[in-house]
Amino acid sequence: MTVSSFSIKLNDFYPIRGMYKPGEMVRCILECDAAHASNVDFTLTFFHGPTAIKTRSETRSLDVGHNLVDFSWLPPLDAPAGYGVEISCEAELTTPSSIYTAFDVLPGWTSFPRYGYLTDFSASRPDEKSTMQTLAKFHINGLQFYDWQYRHDQLVAPTKEYLDPLGRPLSLEAISRLIKAAHEHGMAAMPYLAVYAASADFWRAHPDWQLYDQDHNPIPFGEDFLGIMNPAEGGLWQKHLLDQCNQVLKMLPFDGLHIDQYGDPKTGFDASCQPVDIAKAFGDFIQAAARQHSDLPLLFNAVGNWPIETLAAAPVAFNYIEIWPPDIHYADLARIVRNARQLSGEKPVVIALYMPAEREVNHLLADAVILSAGGNRIEIGENARLLTDPYFPKHEAISDSLMACLRSCADFAVRYEEWIGPLVPESDAPDLKLPDGVDAFYRKVNGGASLSLINLKSAAPLCWNEENTRPLALESFTLEILLDFIPEKVWLLEPYSSAAPQLLIHHLNGDKVSVVVPKLDLWNVLLFEH
Repeated sequence: MTVSSFSIKLNDFYPIRGMYKPGEMVRCILECDAAHASNVDFTLTFFHGPTAIKTRSETRSLDVGHNLVDFSWLPPLDAPAGYGVEISCEAELTTPSSIYTAFDVLPGWTSFPRYGYLTDFSASRPDEKSTMQTLAKFHINGLQFYDWQYRHDQLVAPTKEYLDPLGRPLSLEAISRLIKAAHEHGMAAMPYLAVYAASADFWRAHPDWQLYDQDHNPIPFGEDFLGIMNPAEGGLWQKHLLDQCNQVLKMLPFDGLHIDQYGDPKTGFDASCQPVDIAKAFGDFIQAAARQHSDLPLLFNAVGNWPIETLAAAPVAFNYIEIWPPDIHYADLARIVRNARQLSGEKPVVIALYMPAEREVNHLLADAVILSAGGNRIEIGENARLLTDPYFPKHEAISDSLMACLRSCADFAVRYEEWIGPLVPESDAPDLKLPDGVDAFYRKVNGGASLSLINLKSAAPLCWNEENTRPLALESFTLEILLDFIPEKVWLLEPYSSAAPQLLIHHLNGDKVSVVVPKLDLWNVLLFEH
């Protein structure tokens, strides 16, 4: 569409920050094109969940062509709380007629983590501010700085510019700029480190610090790349790595620590041939780091969901779980999220899951299941690139269609976080009669109850690690549910298409609430409002 064929074209609408703290002014940017320079009346409607709470009008002067229009609002001090905002303008031939975004107010980012990632720390990188603004459109509020370090055993480089173990040129000044830009956009910056990996030279120079297999052979990782050290409590490697963590946090304004493992080995022996309880060593390392940095969030990767019992009981800010086969079904994703929340006293869960970007249906189904079960997923980073490989720099471009779905889902998750997000505890689900292949996730919340419906209809159980075709959409069906209250309103939400709720007609059929679901494509959410 050319500029001359319309009066106003609303292109995009997004918040400046990934999240806001109580008392912070919310700023949102409208990108629009105007055919003529003029004063335009805009109407903003603010929502708390499905409910409109405020409407106001503002007049702004637009120039011919592209405009960035800044709007602000001071929301209530309540936290956590999710909000939506819709904007329209009183001009002829406006397209679309309105546009919306979302934002939330949180006491801290780890209460509802939307975790992203960065991988480019080169000195020539010029775009740290635009990168953060792009990520803020997805409401990212925490960033993993992946492979920023000089060496696994010497995290901070001795020079401002350096090469990482794979020969990538990196810069401490670029890292500092990225941390600053993240903070300006409401995002925490978390430095990556590995709990037991050392460079090959350091590894060979410290045989007493190494971890050994049952035949008393040192354990390498890769061919002449890294070696595995003994992470046990009180050992010299643990002392060394904790000292490295202290240096990182003194020299760079990071906000915590993101600690990794490799999934294997799960057993090992020290230099004296005594067995090492590796799971316990992980928990002990977290405890030791927490004693030194009690005011900062710590994260530890449960690779393959191991050892989740130890990690969930440790003082981590939230559960971070990398899922691998044999947990290949979508039902496994939900089970792992629910189990981690239960083990950790309902701490949030962030899932890492690696699938090619071209498998769009897989990503949509996985996100629906994870979010419905009470988790979130690390998937967006580096200028809206998709995380598709455990080596994060192998990220991939996202198609326009998947991008639109993920933006819509991000708005949905933030606006309705008090209804479906990881901030609310799960409740036992009532008995439901649903069409075959539909999975349901039920929650009781302060405002009523929510029911997430996911279409997984297939001849065989669907696996996230195999390419999925889109399930056939289910046409109109009646849903009956036994609630412990009579809802005033029932709302239907379609997270991948719009955050705008549709009001459904409902009635009582005996002691059950009956409602007709007009269609289920991939994912619907019903809100039963008090």
